[in-house]
Amino acid sequence: MQELLNSMIRLSAAMTVFGVQQLQTTMGSMDTKDSVDKLRKVIDDMADALSAKIDKSRRPTLERLSSLPQDFLARSLDSTREVVQDTSDIVKSTSDWLAGSVKSNGVKHSSEPKRAEEALAHK
Repeated sequence: MQELLNSMIRLSAAMTVFGVQQLQTTMGSMDTKDSVDKLRKVIDDMADALSAKIDKSRRPTLERLSSLPQDFLARSLDSTREVVQDTSDIVKSTSDWLAGSVKSNGVKHSSEPKRAEEALAHK
């Protein structure tokens, strides 16, 4: 059992060091897109190699766990779109209200008081 635990710790340590190494290589590269694509391929290949060792009875669990980031991202994007649309609608309605308010107040007002018969004659 101790040997199994040591193997799991070694795997975790190796994955961590490899991940940091790959991130440093990616961030230090002149062509970041190419480096990111290469890193993604290496990570996907490693995941595929490990996935091939998983029992068929546990694959549905792996698939559900693997889809979590995609589901989360999709929900986040949908939520962001809704917030942007709501904000846009509020800005438009406020702009329309302000434009209507300015138009309805287009009547010239004098700072001088009017006589009652003049004020009543214009209504």
